[in-house]
Amino acid sequence: MVDEGDAPVDETPSWAPPRPPSYTSAWSPRTSSGVPRAQDQREHLTPAPPAAPPAAVGVRWEAERRDRRPRVLSRLSVTRRILLAYGCLAAAILLVVTVGGALQPTYGALQPWRGLHVDDVRSAPNQSSWAVDLAAIISPGTPPECLRFSTLDVGADLVAIRADGAWAYGFAPESSCSVVPAGFGSRVAVVDTRDGDVRWVHDVTDDFIVSQGASVTDMTSLDDGSHLLVHAETANQQVVENLSLATGQVLDTTGELPWSQDDRYTASGRVVALGALSSDSLEYTYELRNADDLSRIVWSGHGNESATMIALSDRLLLGGRGTLQIPLATGVATDWGGPVSTTSGYAVHDDDVFAANVSGSGVTTRMTRGFTALDRTGQVLWKSDLDLRGSYSTTRSCLAVTNEAGDTITCLDYRTGKPLWTTDVGSYSFAGSAPGQRTDDVYTVTTGSQAQLVAVDGATGRIRFETDVPAGSTVVAASDTVAYVAASGFTGARSTVIAVDASSGHTLWTRSSQVQVGVWGGHLVDVGMDGLARRLGS
Repeated sequence: MVDEGDAPVDETPSWAPPRPPSYTSAWSPRTSSGVPRAQDQREHLTPAPPAAPPAAVGVRWEAERRDRRPRVLSRLSVTRRILLAYGCLAAAILLVVTVGGALQPTYGALQPWRGLHVDDVRSAPNQSSWAVDLAAIISPGTPPECLRFSTLDVGADLVAIRADGAWAYGFAPESSCSVVPAGFGSRVAVVDTRDGDVRWVHDVTDDFIVSQGASVTDMTSLDDGSHLLVHAETANQQVVENLSLATGQVLDTTGELPWSQDDRYTASGRVVALGALSSDSLEYTYELRNADDLSRIVWSGHGNESATMIALSDRLLLGGRGTLQIPLATGVATDWGGPVSTTSGYAVHDDDVFAANVSGSGVTTRMTRGFTALDRTGQVLWKSDLDLRGSYSTTRSCLAVTNEAGDTITCLDYRTGKPLWTTDVGSYSFAGSAPGQRTDDVYTVTTGSQAQLVAVDGATGRIRFETDVPAGSTVVAASDTVAYVAASGFTGARSTVIAVDASSGHTLWTRSSQVQVGVWGGHLVDVGMDGLARRLGS
């Protein structure tokens, strides 16, 4: 024990904990006795600056604070984490496929329509794989600018070619065309457009006794693809010839027949029909011949000179106030179907005939709404009473018909006549499908202030695209991804081909020619002012 008189002892502790922060509260709760709580008394002591905690303590404190945050993924098992990752990946892939698929162009995968395989040229053609002096071969001595060439696809890569005058296509004759020789269109040639090989040339002047001014006016490929049927005229004579497609040799001929401006001609398959006004102009006589035996008349009869002549694969239909059918096999005329009127327009698809409905008979015959489909024998397939009184045309997928105003297209099923869809496209000048196309689209060209090419989905009627084109354009061919549009008189050119993407309608390129450019035998061919025909590529 230490007395008060002893020396003072230093009671200062060697270490003291840091004081807590001071508070400036003006009032503190007290105990029930009115004395401040011990804790409150300690809080009111004057604090000293706290000592910095050791580094290790601070790190542990931060880690503990982070550990207190919620950690969802850490609570999942490894298996669930893997499944979640795969789920996120699948969702991302689905999003990419969905968005990317919507942006990808869509093209057809059907067989080329009419069996024609067309070059798929997506960039501007600027190369020539061959050149043939077509003007010199088909119409020697004629200025090339005075010519236009009519072609007929007759086989894989093969075309039959004949010459026409430029004025026949609406172009005013130039001064140089005054020297065009008589009979400039008397030749027909078959050319392989793949390599430019001229298979043969036939001159019909050799088949007339007096050949002055002879010209080929029509060409038809027989249904087996081995023969070419040619109709030629002079000032007062005509002849029909069956040529070998392989050699150009004349296999059969009608011989010279009288001809006048009132005469008519049509052919399909082996059916050959001619109409002629009698020398006294009192009667009009029709004849049916077989392409395999042109010298023999299968049937002959009188009729109205404005009667409709429809050549099917095995018979002739002759429409006036009624319609007659004359089969090649029998040569006997009988009534065909009804009541329809082929004089008011008709369409043919696979030997089925679509014609307007009529009422009454004789001079009281009049059109009613709708029309009827009949097979080649006159058997009624179906009858439609829809109020569709405009024009109609055949497409790959359906019969395209218009309303009376001509501003909508209705697609009718070939087999049943039921409407598949109706689409408003505005007034148009062309509706149909294009040789070589691999979709069932229906192409139309509108006739507004700015003509447009409109592609309509043949299955749904949905408009796939609309794109501006020159007035009077037509779709002449289509490939896997390109539709080829032909126009005349565009930007000063005499002939123009416009290539558009078959999915979007975007214009890929435009090719103009001062003479002629087109799709021949599935290949792009340009005929220049030098008379050379050149195959184009890219």
